[in-house]
Formats: sequence, structure tokens, C-alpha cells
Amino acid sequence: MKLKLDGWDLGITFAAAHFIPGHQKCARLHGHVYAIHCEIEGDEGEDYMVMDFTEIKRFLREIADTLDHHVLVPGGKGEAKVDVEDDYVKVSVGDKKYLFPSEDCAIIDVPTTSAEELSKFILSWLLSRVKFPENVRSISIGVDEGKGQGAWVERRAK
Repeated sequence: MKLKLDGWDLGITFAAAHFIPGHQKCARLHGHVYAIHCEIEGDEGEDYMVMDFTEIKRFLREIADTLDHHVLVPGGKGEAKVDVEDDYVKVSVGDKKYLFPSEDCAIIDVPTTSAEELSKFILSWLLSRVKFPENVRSISIGVDEGKGQGAWVERRAK
């Protein structure tokens, strides 16, 4: 059995700016309205449910709220060099240099802020915060950059 949580329908969305170093068009600073989706596959438990949606929705809303109206800064091992000084985040990518107020940034541990890397980041965060029941076989996270285009990642439960 599969549970599906659609971020667009549930209002689990966020607006953010980002850039993708090395990409011809997306290397420029730009923004999207993102939606976060989740699919959970498993068997029904003794309570006739795979698991309660409530905790998953709460977590997904929390991460959407954390990223909403921020510049997504790739703080992992990628092309961008990130320095936090005083109340500013300095980002250097090749010949480009950005200076953002710290409060406007969400520095996340990804090499780049593509939908693919954001979906992996969100799945990792979800797995570190939610205890999934034994009957859950897999968890998938999807991140859309606008309706109709996005990336999904799946992890098998242990």
C-alpha cells in the first residue's frame, strides 16, 4: 500500500531564490515556488494504517517554513565558496560574488541547490526526525520547481 502527500494540494510549499553553479541559464540568481511531496510504501499495521500522516505533514510544513522566502545557499562540497562574516553571507562562484544578509539565507548542506539535491536533503532531514514504523518499506520525497517539474528520491527503510 502507498500513502501519498501532495504538497500543492496540502499547501506544503515555499518560495525561494537560488542559483546552480555551472549551469548556462540557472547559474543566474532566480526564484521558484516549490512544493514538497512524500510517498510512503508499506503494509497496513494492526491499526489498519501504514502510518499516521500527521507527523509527516507537520515535518514537511516545518521544513517548507524554514526555507520559505530565503536565498538557498549551497553549503556542501560544491563549486560555491561560502563564508559567514558578521551578519552577512558571502558566496563566491567563479567570477561571481554575492553578499546577502544572513537572515535572508538558508545555508543547506548540499553541493548545489537543484531539485535533485533539495529532495535528497529533505529526505535525509525527514529520516533523522521521524520514527517510521516497522511496516514501512520505503519513503520518497519529491521537490517541484513549479507545477509539473521536479525531482524525486527514494530510500528503502531499514
